[in-house]
Amino acid sequence: MFRHALRPTISPVFRNAIVFALAFALLYWAAVSHAIAAPQAAVRDPQALSVISSSLKALTGSVTVTDVILQTTATYVAGSDEETGTATLTASGNQESLVQLYLSGGTRQEIRNGPAGAWIGPDGTVHSMATNNCWTDASWFFPVLTLEAVAANPQESVSYLGPDSSKGATLLHVRVASALSGQDATLTALIASLSTMDIYFDPQSFLPLALDFTVQPDAGITTYIPVEIRFGNFQNINGALVPLQIQKYFQGTLLLNLVVSSAAIDSGVPASDFILPSLTGGAQ
Repeated sequence: MFRHALRPTISPVFRNAIVFALAFALLYWAAVSHAIAAPQAAVRDPQALSVISSSLKALTGSVTVTDVILQTTATYVAGSDEETGTATLTASGNQESLVQLYLSGGTRQEIRNGPAGAWIGPDGTVHSMATNNCWTDASWFFPVLTLEAVAANPQESVSYLGPDSSKGATLLHVRVASALSGQDATLTALIASLSTMDIYFDPQSFLPLALDFTVQPDAGITTYIPVEIRFGNFQNINGALVPLQIQKYFQGTLLLNLVVSSAAIDSGVPASDFILPSLTGGAQ
């Protein structure tokens, strides 16, 4: 199930097919509902934006970060399968990422590029990522890029849900989701649900400690599977606070444990790093 963590580049024909398929599915969904609403604008809660601004100030001094490359040790756990090795995680903005796991059981990759993605298992077969799993941020492992995008995007709804103790400590809870202006109500609600991310901040330092979202099986959008990213041990690297401990939980179970050994920030990651490979296997 590591397939939901990265995104590769696809040929233009395949990308167009994905976009067409999503558009058809969403239009069908909207037609069935017959629910039409007035144009909707993103709701941007000033208190939520204030928390995000305080977090960015704590993380980078409010200096904009464009890209990052993290080198880490890695432990991957899927049921009885536990593999160890290293990982390289690369992101440019919040829409492009490349996660490469070099594990004892083989290499795993996930690539995200805008509204499309792909994952590659140890057998080397390329699988397309369902478009509905590309609405949340590709930069899930580096919260600065997510927070910058939310702060700058007027089409992102932002809500402050107050103090929250569900993580074992009282944290500040902010929810973000994409808002479509002037669309069918059902379509708008569907995109909001697919893009929703819950971010939890330490109330004193404003550091982001957890990021929650959901993924769906590549075959459909009727099942929502919870994913949680936990961040810890923030250290100053090249003027930015970087989480040296990153954990990814899938359905409440630890899937991926990463310990950062080095971080390159604003090194000028080329767009070619996120080109999606040609599809050699069906979406699975």
